[in-house]
Amino acid sequence: MFSMQANHLRKSNWWAFFAQQLLINMVIRPWRPPCIKGTGRPPEAQFILCAMNDSGYQSNLRLLRGFLDEFRSVLRQESPGLIPRLAFHYVRAFLSLLCQYPNKKLASLSLYRWINFFIMGNVMTIFWTMFVALPESKNVIEMGDDLVWISGMALVFTKIVYMHLRCDEIDELIWHFDYYNRELRPHHTDEEVLGWQRLCYVIESGLYINCFCLVNFFSAAIFLQPLLGEGKLPFHCVYPFQWHRLDLHPYSFWFLYIWQSVTSQHNLMSILMVDMVGITAFLQTALNLKLLCIEMRRLGEMKVSDERFHEEFCRVVRFHQHIIMLVEKANRAFNGAFNAQLMASFSLISISTFETMAAAAVDPKMAAKFVLLMLVAFIQLSLWCVTGTLVYTQSVEVAQAAFDINDWHTKSPAIQKDISFVILRAQKPLMYVAEPFLPFTLGTYMLVLKNCYRLLALMQESM
Repeated sequence: MFSMQANHLRKSNWWAFFAQQLLINMVIRPWRPPCIKGTGRPPEAQFILCAMNDSGYQSNLRLLRGFLDEFRSVLRQESPGLIPRLAFHYVRAFLSLLCQYPNKKLASLSLYRWINFFIMGNVMTIFWTMFVALPESKNVIEMGDDLVWISGMALVFTKIVYMHLRCDEIDELIWHFDYYNRELRPHHTDEEVLGWQRLCYVIESGLYINCFCLVNFFSAAIFLQPLLGEGKLPFHCVYPFQWHRLDLHPYSFWFLYIWQSVTSQHNLMSILMVDMVGITAFLQTALNLKLLCIEMRRLGEMKVSDERFHEEFCRVVRFHQHIIMLVEKANRAFNGAFNAQLMASFSLISISTFETMAAAAVDPKMAAKFVLLMLVAFIQLSLWCVTGTLVYTQSVEVAQAAFDINDWHTKSPAIQKDISFVILRAQKPLMYVAEPFLPFTLGTYMLVLKNCYRLLALMQESM
């Protein structure tokens, strides 16, 4: 299936690019504001940075305290109404409280900045102690356990570093995702649009709550299982002077045990919120494309002159171009995290599945642990690929929505030409891509699973 999509993209790529340029130059004719002297940014971009950086640590704490009340108020709505805010803001507030979001406002606080550097250094330190302990593995099962945690820790470090580097760009993305309510239809009361916005808000918030509970259960399983067993640390690590040995240094051992447990909890919360930023971006993109289709179809219901129709059509096309720009910006901002996610998912699923089969008859406890790890890896990759597929399908639906405009063939030749350009441009699907790897779609999901199965079969034959 994915190969057919790739062939289609190659064939339509030139025509889609041609249509996009015509839309920009002939239909929209955007005016780019001059840059402010000394900043290199247009006034709008400067305003975005100011608006996104006006929330400090205390305001983020107040926002999270009111999350459940706002969520319940949306659930109690008898008819769709305005949502309190984009769900992005809750995730960003949580990351800020975890000291993992040093944007311009928070990075100006020296204590916050140093805590963020300390957290990254702590993750890297644990990674290296785990890596150094790898040669001490006594058998295949222990080595597989070490490799799983090393892959997971590398994924955590990569994602928090990218969040450190890209948080200002993410602020801009959050601002741009509210374009529909802020620019296209401010103060709207359309029930269909409000219904879709409410549904997206409920899905995102429900996803946060359920994943939060799942991650806490997973975290408890990580640091309680060694305690109930042989008195080992949560992660197999090697420290100087044998500090990790309970029989030699009991006080050092318990200090390291508590330290690793707290670090594990913090890392899992951090990677959950970083993933929620990306998955929410996917869902918001799909929502905006759905609203674009609604606006496109309603153009045909307007009983106005061709001049007025063309004016409204240009506003909708600007919205389409805005969504295209958002996807391009998000792909640039999340590219490294996307690549780390695909590679980590492949390694975690492959190793966990193999170790589950290897440990089933020897160590049932370890087999159950690998089953849990495998399920977490499956759920994580599934969320990325399912939401990415929503973006893919909704972007293609834009062409059908433009074609469904009532009586478009009775409009002036110029309007008919513009509609045909929109249809042509929408034939190139929008996708979130982990360049140079594959996009996040169900086709990629099946490809990852297929290659995991091949690797699993190869490892089984080699034993």
